[in-house]
Formats: sequence, structure tokens, C-alpha cells
Amino acid sequence: VLRARLAPAMAALLVIATVAHRAMAPIVDAAGAAKMGVEIRPAPGKGFGAFTTRPRPAGELLGDYAGETLTEREKDARYLGVGERTAEDEAWLRSRRERGVSLSGDYILGVGQGLYIDAEDPAVSNWCRYLNHAAEPNVALKTLPKGMDGRPRGWFVTAREIEPGEELCYDYGDDYWMEGDNAV
Repeated sequence: VLRARLAPAMAALLVIATVAHRAMAPIVDAAGAAKMGVEIRPAPGKGFGAFTTRPRPAGELLGDYAGETLTEREKDARYLGVGERTAEDEAWLRSRRERGVSLSGDYILGVGQGLYIDAEDPAVSNWCRYLNHAAEPNVALKTLPKGMDGRPRGWFVTAREIEPGEELCYDYGDDYWMEGDNAV
């Protein structure tokens, strides 16, 4: 997951604006979540979260992290403004702006070998984008830079038995957090 480095005051405003935007935005793939026995609802201090509606055994497949595949160069140019932007990058940014898709970088998942899955665009993502961080997670993330179909893959499995009503969370890892962040 990627977050731009901003001055502390600007970072605080970005977090507030991002949480407010997410609270107003329609839920992505609510029907897909319901089929998997998951409810997307507000998670205190986190925006939306994914909550199980049924008991789950350890080792159960929850779902794949769906989104657009990005290279490290594309991620850096599009989200951080680092390096030269190509005509394709500019068209991508224009499309996002025209469709009202945010550019926070909060939904980027690194899968290795300089490849990422970007679930920020609701048109190509699914309910797994609502899995939040926990220091003591009940979900594990698995990744492959090249899955069976040749594309990067990220997927989630339960790390322990989970009771109905529990929020499904995984550990975002040390690379996500910036100095001064208060992980919820």
C-alpha cells in the first residue's frame, strides 16, 4: 500500500478528507461481499470495514484483491508524480478525474517484483478493498507476482477461527506507515 509523503498538517487534512469521502461514496461490490458472508459497514476510526456475518474456520479463502495492475514506474508517476509521465499516464489520470475516482493511493497492494494491484477505482475493484489494518490480524494476505493467468495476484485467507460480527483485518506491514501515524 502506498501513501504520499506530506507535511504533517497536510497529511492530517488528507486523512480527514479521505475518510469523509469514503463515508459518502457508495459501497463497492456489496453484493459480492454478501455472497461471501461479509457485510461492509462503518468501522470506527477507519471509514468502512468488512465484517463477517457467519463463523469462519482458520484457512478459509475469503477472496482476491481485485484491481488494475501497475508497474512501479506507473505507480510512482501516477500517484507520486515521480519520474516522467507518459501519454498513457496522463490519459489514466484524466479518466480518473472525469469519473470522480480518487487518487489517494490508499488501495495499492504490492505483490513483489515491482508489481502492484490498485483497487482504488471502483470499476475494477471488489469488496476486499475494505479489509482494514490490525496489529493482531485475523486474516492473512498471500501474494504472487505472477499467478496462474500470468497476472499479479493477492488474496486473503482467515488466519484463525473468526466469529460472526468480527471485522476482517490484516497487517498492512511496516512499509505502509509514515512517521507519526497512529495505526488503528
